[in-house]
Amino acid sequence: MNSRAPAGVVAGVDGSAPAEAAAEWAAQEAERRGCALHLVHAVNTGTVTLSPRTGAAVTDLILRDAQDLLADCLGKLSAAHPELRLTGDVVPRDAAEALLTAAEHAELAVVGTRGHGGFASLLLGSVSLRVTAHSRCPVVVARGVPETGSRILVAVRDERDAATLRFALRAAADRQLPVEALHTWSPLVAEAGQAAPMPDEATEEARLHEQLLRHTVDPVAEDYPEVHLDARQLTGASAATLVEASRQAALLVVSRREPAPRFGLRLGTEVHAVLHHAHCPVAVVPV
Repeated sequence: MNSRAPAGVVAGVDGSAPAEAAAEWAAQEAERRGCALHLVHAVNTGTVTLSPRTGAAVTDLILRDAQDLLADCLGKLSAAHPELRLTGDVVPRDAAEALLTAAEHAELAVVGTRGHGGFASLLLGSVSLRVTAHSRCPVVVARGVPETGSRILVAVRDERDAATLRFALRAAADRQLPVEALHTWSPLVAEAGQAAPMPDEATEEARLHEQLLRHTVDPVAEDYPEVHLDARQLTGASAATLVEASRQAALLVVSRREPAPRFGLRLGTEVHAVLHHAHCPVAVVPV
């Protein structure tokens, strides 16, 4: 067993339909990138030890079943993607920790929306949330639906999002799709007792945001001349704007700005909202 995967794409599987869909999405992405796909099936055997004798027997049974499940996943993907390099491991530990370890040197990690451990009322399971919050590499939350969108959508706030934009442009180049870069912002609101901003002030604010957007987008776009890029700014709530725009997107790409601690989920309200409500797969890029 090797809990640390080689560089490439890593996906978690657990026998659930969302995980199976995520593995298929990961296989297609690995093919586009020309790299290997490594599957991780984590099983926590620490809670089944009833006694030294029966505990070992039950643990062995669980691990055998896990190996069978992994072999079945590998077999299906191999049949559907015969040229794809496939590896996999059963890891006897917490699922999120197993995926984070496997993805330490990966290009990309892929998770499903919700596995067997989730509640039906939750749109995104705790494992997917933890991996998204703490991964060192970009993470895609697959939605279990075919990529039918007509563009790659990326949220751009400022120049710190250059890596996120680069991820989106590469994804678009691999898919031969255009990119729409959205910069959302809220106009300055006058404080109580002060006059509202004058039209000229609002125009100047919009000009400054346009300047910021171009300053962020143009240098990165030069490296992908084959990709058509449409950069625009909109005023209003960022999360709601991105969720609505994701209806026509094949992939929505956002930044995870604040480095999260090992414990706790500090994804930010915008990222958290799009992970739960976007209509397409969501890529979260640590910046």
